[in-house]
Amino acid sequence: MKILVLGKGVANDGVVLLLTEDNLEFDYLNPEEVQEFDYDLVVKAPGIPYNNEIIKKFTKKKIKIITDIELAILLRQSFFIGVTGSNGKTTTVSLITHILNQRYKAIACGNIGYSVCKALVENPDADFFVVELSSFQLERTSIDLNISVLLNISPCHLDHHRNFKEYIDSKANICLNQSSNHYLVYNYDDVYIQKIISNCHLNRVSFSNSSLLAQCYVRNNKIYYGNRCITKMTTNLKNKEFLLLDTMAAISTCLLIAKINPRLIRKALKSFKEIDFRMTKLNDFIYNDAKSTNPYSTIAALKCFDEVSLICGGYDRKENLGCLNDYLNKIKCVYAYGDSSLKISEYMNKHNIKCSVYDNLEEAFLEALKNRGQETILFSPMFASFDHFKNYLERGNYFNELVRKYLKY
Repeated sequence: MKILVLGKGVANDGVVLLLTEDNLEFDYLNPEEVQEFDYDLVVKAPGIPYNNEIIKKFTKKKIKIITDIELAILLRQSFFIGVTGSNGKTTTVSLITHILNQRYKAIACGNIGYSVCKALVENPDADFFVVELSSFQLERTSIDLNISVLLNISPCHLDHHRNFKEYIDSKANICLNQSSNHYLVYNYDDVYIQKIISNCHLNRVSFSNSSLLAQCYVRNNKIYYGNRCITKMTTNLKNKEFLLLDTMAAISTCLLIAKINPRLIRKALKSFKEIDFRMTKLNDFIYNDAKSTNPYSTIAALKCFDEVSLICGGYDRKENLGCLNDYLNKIKCVYAYGDSSLKISEYMNKHNIKCSVYDNLEEAFLEALKNRGQETILFSPMFASFDHFKNYLERGNYFNELVRKYLKY
């Protein structure tokens, strides 16, 4: 079989390792390096869109095109748990992995920054691979995961997907081709997910923080699974709705695994360290939410406060700010920077929210600090980091440095 690994990067570096371990021949090229089209299989980097001219040529010749997760499942009979959603993927993957590691060997991988194929090569003795899956990885895929997890769906990545429907269809691929004896864990309250599951003929487990009809639900400040009380809600879970939902998704997933019980889950929840830059508290009035890359993640942060000065901005992937309308009463003023700053300013001024535009994050932070009254300063960018930073981690660390620099702590 003649294989092309198309698009160099983290995901396909892992693909190369896996193919090499299995002694399979391949070419590893970027799209502009492709000279011939007589391959039997193309493993496409997730970020290459299907409207790419090289991809179109392969499609026209009816050559099979897959991504790394499909190759992983094709070459290894491992236990795969896949997690997708517009927000909360990294936290949920990390929490599932942490719980399972109390009894087994579980590896967090995928879009979390450690490619699934590389994880397979480096951890042949692992019991579970918990894979964060982006819409890019799921686009036009056909996979059969042991457990799939659908957290939420909101309009994102519309610079890559042609429209919202195409984005939803990509997310749906996590479960549409699962075997009937496998499981789907899903958010009971998400209207888009409700439409997806109507086409799924497999075991389904739901979670909800607002309905007692779900398998995993909240009652009297406790999390239940069926009739069993799993754990009491901590103050942190009460104050962070997004973290509560991610936790319920992880609980619902882990209880499908033998030898995982409520006592073990309670122990794991106590020792779990939250993801960096997802509503990280820096002092009594400053929070670093640098992982926010869309308006819906910023909404999740706004729900935690009564009043904020919002620092935001970044690379615009055709985000629609209209979803913020119901939460503007929580925003005292906005300090916008980056490529999306004028878009933010136009929206905020239209809704009578004071908004100032700055050349960079440091200037925006200094003004927010100087003008602060009693409100919280919330750094929740709601746009991707690619205009000024390599990724959200670099962005988050930079903001931490600014706070240390100007508050001397």
